Amino acid sequence: MRILGISKIRNESKIIKETLDHWGKVCTGGIYIVDDASTDDTVAICRAHPAVKSVQEVEHWDPDREKSEWLLRQRALERAQEDAGDDDWFVYFDADERLYFDDWQLLFDRKVGAIACRLYDIYITPEDRDEPDHNKREWVGPEFRTIVFFFRNSPYLRYNKPDQRIVDLPGDCKIVVAGIVKHFGKGLSVEHFEETCDYYIDFWPKYAAKWKKRKGTAVHTKSDFGNELIKFNDILSGREEGFSLENQVYGKN
Repeated sequence: MRILGISKIRNESKIIKETLDHWGKVCTGGIYIVDDASTDDTVAICRAHPAVKSVQEVEHWDPDREKSEWLLRQRALERAQEDAGDDDWFVYFDADERLYFDDWQLLFDRKVGAIACRLYDIYITPEDRDEPDHNKREWVGPEFRTIVFFFRNSPYLRYNKPDQRIVDLPGDCKIVVAGIVKHFGKGLSVEHFEETCDYYIDFWPKYAAKWKKRKGTAVHTKSDFGNELIKFNDILSGREEGFSLENQVYGKN
């Protein structure tokens, strides 16, 4: 049984080697990348990394992001499935996500078809705004999203819906929740946060208003949802748990 990693990336040259080093320890079957028309050194870094088995390049960047999100993930999945055996697993990750997981015995339980992890957003705070190493940031919002990361190989796996992150699973698939993911999307740097705001404003109409309000607010004392920040190490130790964002009235993303 192996774990094959799949990821859709674009212009991640500042962090992609760190990402591949991290996930390469998990992905015993290698990592399969679809690059979304990067204009930096992302592709070259990926091709040179020993954990990467395949890099598919997209020549032209498509501004229809709702289509591209699922279409490129499906391409990565299909390529990985060419090399996967019946007992193998996949794990989908974005370039700004880091896994904390030790329940590996779940992958040997034939009754389990997928594993979801709780994802927490890292924030830049006044005390670390000038810290160049994003890994030293300590604070997260208490909100988490429960997202399927690991899924067992199956002919029923599919990405085919607008803006789809979580793969379609077999109808009788048993999903177990285990593990924690640290998400650096809002915590890499002030510059990256502003670029993220512009990206959603320019290319995601359904998220544009929300991210327009976030412009200029990269440094946080509370989460984007108005809650007190907590330390990520307290999540890992079990001293804090937070709460599910999906259950809150203020919605997702």
